[in-house]
Amino acid sequence: MVRKFLFSAVLALSSLIATHALADITVLVPSGSEGDGLRAAAADYAKLKGTKVEIVQAPYSNVFEQGANAGQTKSGAFDIVLMDDPWIPFFAENGHLEDLTPYFKKAGLEGPDNDFLSKSLAVCRNPYNKGPYVCLPYVGNAQMFFYDAAKFKEAGVATPKTWDDVLKAAKALSEKGGGRYFGYVFRGGQGNPVVADFMPIFWSYGGDMFNGDRTKVTIDTPEGAAAMKTFMALRDVSPKGVESYNANEVGQALAAGTAASSINWPNWVATFEDPSQSKMVGKISYSPIPAGTKPGSSEIGHWTMGIMAAAKNKQEAFDFMLWATSPEQMKISAQRGNPPVRKSIFTDASLTKQEKFRHYPVLMQAIEASTPRPRHPKWPEIENAFGIELSKAVAGTEAPEEALKKSQAAVEEITGIK
Repeated sequence: MVRKFLFSAVLALSSLIATHALADITVLVPSGSEGDGLRAAAADYAKLKGTKVEIVQAPYSNVFEQGANAGQTKSGAFDIVLMDDPWIPFFAENGHLEDLTPYFKKAGLEGPDNDFLSKSLAVCRNPYNKGPYVCLPYVGNAQMFFYDAAKFKEAGVATPKTWDDVLKAAKALSEKGGGRYFGYVFRGGQGNPVVADFMPIFWSYGGDMFNGDRTKVTIDTPEGAAAMKTFMALRDVSPKGVESYNANEVGQALAAGTAASSINWPNWVATFEDPSQSKMVGKISYSPIPAGTKPGSSEIGHWTMGIMAAAKNKQEAFDFMLWATSPEQMKISAQRGNPPVRKSIFTDASLTKQEKFRHYPVLMQAIEASTPRPRHPKWPEIENAFGIELSKAVAGTEAPEEALKKSQAAVEEITGIK
């Protein structure tokens, strides 16, 4: 049995290596709409240019693992990795990514053109917004606030501008819902889910994970406590069990019309506006993140393309990236379901007049008012530790004050910052 398994594994590995050998460039992408969009673009590029582009698709966490392994072993398995923007410091500072400067110069360019949104470009530089470009932005994700405008109006809030507004409406709606309808819903699952839903609230109360020069961890602070108070209040008007919720549970609650509001990502808009998947077509409104004691700020979550330092076909990889992020291809990508990173696409009248793109003005505003997750090479480890404590607070197995205290200690230990 063991011999049979080993033989099968060797055959699978040999097949993968053989497939890579036939490709001109190999691109590692996440499962889901982001990866699907680039897969479709790669097929178009192959027909147009004759360049063979192989797409390797994997779940979110596996993309990071496979990319990191390829970088550390210098295997050359991938020419391009489509990466979540908080991964960039890890890949760049470990020497896994190419500096794109010489490739732009060879193409007669100073860098990306100014049609790209400024915040979309900022995350592609390392250090953030200052260093050389090590990536190009491809999918323009940033959180927005999603809410049932009619229900909020019934609860006395026409347009929620602050978290106090949200809580006022959400409490009234949950009380009226009697355990069948809720004013709010969020991702409370450990790690990335709960951290992604907490950070915009954290920022809106003046909190941040580190001080300005990154010499001190600043989680267990009065600002952190104020954000946690609001987060716990939102938990109390959310469905039971949100400590295990991820994107699907939140999306399904909004689409089914059993929850009135949430922080969410733009890729869910297509689901909410699809009558085969949603009871809320045309009923959900989109707005910027509400304010706390400070203006609201979305978490930016762009997907960016970077060339691996050990890539075998770097020039071909750059040519593909430049083509895929051009205005013409970005418009096609938007029509396939991936939000853009260019002003000209966000303001394209042929798109914005369509119902499924009516959120574009808000999304462009959200990106330009967004905040990146802390730019630290150990961010995946930091996020996991922080997310464990936050989820415990949501579940009620740990006091909110204790969760902040333990998060502070964990991040200090991971980063060596006291």
